Amino acid sequence: MTDHALWLLRQDRRLAKLAAFPFGFDLDRAAHGHVEEVRLASGGPLETVAGDDTGGTYFVCADGSVLYADSEGAAGIIGSSVDEALELVIGLPGWRGYTRMSSDDSEEKILACVAETEDEIREHYGIDDERAELRAVLGFPNRSPVELVGRLRAALLRTEPEFVLLNADEGCAYDRIGPAGPPLWEPVLAAGHADLARLREGDCTAWREVAEDPVRRRITLRAAQFDRAEGDLELLRHLLRHETRSSMTDELTARGRAGGAGRGHRRSAAAA
Repeated sequence: MTDHALWLLRQDRRLAKLAAFPFGFDLDRAAHGHVEEVRLASGGPLETVAGDDTGGTYFVCADGSVLYADSEGAAGIIGSSVDEALELVIGLPGWRGYTRMSSDDSEEKILACVAETEDEIREHYGIDDERAELRAVLGFPNRSPVELVGRLRAALLRTEPEFVLLNADEGCAYDRIGPAGPPLWEPVLAAGHADLARLREGDCTAWREVAEDPVRRRITLRAAQFDRAEGDLELLRHLLRHETRSSMTDELTARGRAGGAGRGHRRSAAAA
């Protein structure tokens, strides 16, 4: 999906106001930035495109995904593009209340939850005519709440590990919005399991590349702790020999630097 709908909002002030209220996607708030300086743990760029009246901010990441960060220290991916995020917030104005819904929740439960939330919204202002107009002009289909909740859940599960948000000053990670996904170590070790499989196949290039790369070598050794197979002894010895040499080299280098600093200090003292 492209970001054509975002372009239309930027061209039409009335549409932009409708998206801002009652759907909480306010382009004008982008100029104010987030409530604090933030950055991605992965180091990728973040572009602020909108905000809401609770202090939340919508960021666009390098691949086009939209990361929503609230003002209380939680964040999560809500769409693979700005248009997808817009379709979500327009179709589900109460989306923040559905982030913990499970894939096991029935259609009846989801529809009841959405109906209850939207009835509460309607007590204060309209959403139905506004939603219909935005969908028509922006070209969004009339998706069911069940489908939108499923898309929201799938997006939120993509937050870790690539889109973890940090406080820029302290480096503290934001909590993840949404359902608990797999433990963070699983995607990290996935690369190690892949390299372990290549080593077991006798891939000579892999034996050299993995052994000489300290990060890949250590992740592969860690993966082997959880996935031992008959015949692993030779490849483990190969990796451990490189790990031992690397560790000894690091230690000797550090000691050499310390020794050099000590000798320089003694020479300075003697000269004095």
